[in-house]
Amino acid sequence: MGMKAMRLRLLCGLAMGLAAGSAMADPQTDEANRQRQMASMRQEAARADQASADRNLVQQQNAANAARQGANSGMTPGAGSSSSGAPGWAAGASDVSSGPQSVVDSYTSTFRVEETTPQMLARLTAAANGGDGGAAYNLARIYYTGFEGVPRDDAAARRLFGQAARMGHAQSQANYGFFLKEGIGGSAEPQDARRWLKAASDAGNSFGQMQYAFSVWSEDPEAASPLVIAAADAGEIGAQALLGSLYVMGFTVPQDDGLAVRYLKAAAEQGEPGSSGLLGGLYLMGRGGGSEAEGYRLLKQGADGGDAESMRNYGLMLVQGKGYPKDPASGAAIIRKAAVADDAKSQKLLGDLYNEGLGVPEQEEDAIYWWNRAAEAGDAEAIEAMTDVRTGGYTIGRAPLDGVGEIARPAGRKK
Repeated sequence: MGMKAMRLRLLCGLAMGLAAGSAMADPQTDEANRQRQMASMRQEAARADQASADRNLVQQQNAANAARQGANSGMTPGAGSSSSGAPGWAAGASDVSSGPQSVVDSYTSTFRVEETTPQMLARLTAAANGGDGGAAYNLARIYYTGFEGVPRDDAAARRLFGQAARMGHAQSQANYGFFLKEGIGGSAEPQDARRWLKAASDAGNSFGQMQYAFSVWSEDPEAASPLVIAAADAGEIGAQALLGSLYVMGFTVPQDDGLAVRYLKAAAEQGEPGSSGLLGGLYLMGRGGGSEAEGYRLLKQGADGGDAESMRNYGLMLVQGKGYPKDPASGAAIIRKAAVADDAKSQKLLGDLYNEGLGVPEQEEDAIYWWNRAAEAGDAEAIEAMTDVRTGGYTIGRAPLDGVGEIARPAGRKK
């Protein structure tokens, strides 16, 4: 049987390919968590800088008023608001939820003293070593994000989050559990991870709720769903992405396109590419109330953001000329990127393109190579294709002729 006799018909519609766990891309979650904490610290720093400037202005006004009123006014220059205390970033355990606000603070009515980054680290380290949970948490965030140019150190962040977690700090419990779950800064410790994530979840921490729900999802998705809903409503992007897909499918929650759109749109607006692509797919299927034009735009947005499923569907539409100008070569190149990133369905589809000669050379070796990779990853259609390949007596295991050097990393390896 020739390869053309094995021609596998390309998809004519949008391949939604939904999976309950598709929103739980942990390397993406890790980076999103870092970026969110970095943004939070920058906001806190800006607020503290403004508060410091406001205090300084009040002190100057008080000093000027006292000078005008004379010594009998009872006002001492520089007095008044100077006793209001240090900002949250300079404070200790009295407010462990406060973050690294500003390294600049007002000390008198006329001077602003700048603390260098080494001085800041030394102060926080001394406080953390003295048992200050707030200092340990803030120091952990600095090492986790690389705030103020400090070299990122996941091992140090893990140790310090653990220190603050043991003092009952819920956000630290959530981060420590996440580190243990994913093996960030050390080995993966799933049992301890689940314990700390549950503690954070029980305390109402939204990141802890999301991560604990993910950790127990495979065992009891119905019990995990309420935690996902709570975390999504609190703004957790990963929970919004997952919940939106659940409402699309009607899995563990009633099927509801309106709620699917609500949560997918919320995640997409936070930059989650998979949600953009899935929302676009929903619109293109005539669901959710969005226009076809908006569906195509969102699908491309998801593909441009690197979501493998969106890349596969967008690339296929370029190959077929559906919704976009027909451009098989560009479509195949996008599908290749998803295949190289270990997306099994894209690997299967890329094999189809080589078998058909659509956007790539018609090449037996390459078709078999990519079908085989997808089959090894468990794709059912690829397994069926490889059964036909073996029945036909074709050679298996040869390197591809096209795109050598772009072979995907071994399955299961984390970046």
